[in-house]
Amino acid sequence: MPDDAFGQMVLDFHRGDLAERPRYRRDDDDVTEAHLAGYFERPSEWHPIERDLFSDVTGRVLDAGCGVGRHTLPLQERGHSVLAVDRSPGAVTVARECGVTDAVVGGLRQPPGDGFDTVVALGKQLGLGSSLADLRTTLTELAAVTRPGGRLVADMDTLDRADPETDAAHLVQPGVAYRTFRVEYDGLAGPWTDLLVVTPSGFRDAVSETPWTVDALVGTEADGSMYGVRLSLPGG
Repeated sequence: MPDDAFGQMVLDFHRGDLAERPRYRRDDDDVTEAHLAGYFERPSEWHPIERDLFSDVTGRVLDAGCGVGRHTLPLQERGHSVLAVDRSPGAVTVARECGVTDAVVGGLRQPPGDGFDTVVALGKQLGLGSSLADLRTTLTELAAVTRPGGRLVADMDTLDRADPETDAAHLVQPGVAYRTFRVEYDGLAGPWTDLLVVTPSGFRDAVSETPWTVDALVGTEADGSMYGVRLSLPGG
């Protein structure tokens, strides 16, 4: 099994015991330094798209891919009941130490619990995978644990010609690509992770084959490589 390199690095950083500077390694062998402070940002430091989407969260929440709980904690402070789920045991440990009351190890697909009013998948979590089929599967699984009339908020990456990483992405079809990377830290090597990169129009096409409806795309007119999405389910 691959190491929980991500979990160990955020745990050591949180406890002030970082052994070395962690690295992200792409599958083309390009290596960059991991900037850990971003995983612990407070809302005032978030990207404007994240803050915009956050205002749409209502009711009982599933924080899918919670990391160390940077979205979960503000939701708790607002009075939401939140189930925080992440595949990294180390990250879940940090989330609990930071004050997350209900954090468990698990994936975006078939998460524990059901009947959620809002799914939060910020931090590019919805893009885990290498194809639109992966995206549709994830969306369908999340719809199964969300109540009728519920909603989902997420952010996505799109191809950005100004971003040098675009050249390292694997093109699947026009407007759809994926990047592959892993975390390396203190002798540990995490799993290779695919992150989908898709244009807003491609995202709309993928959603049309799931139970969700696109209510809005946020930030698509701005320069940059990301945009936000608001989805909803029928009924309620």
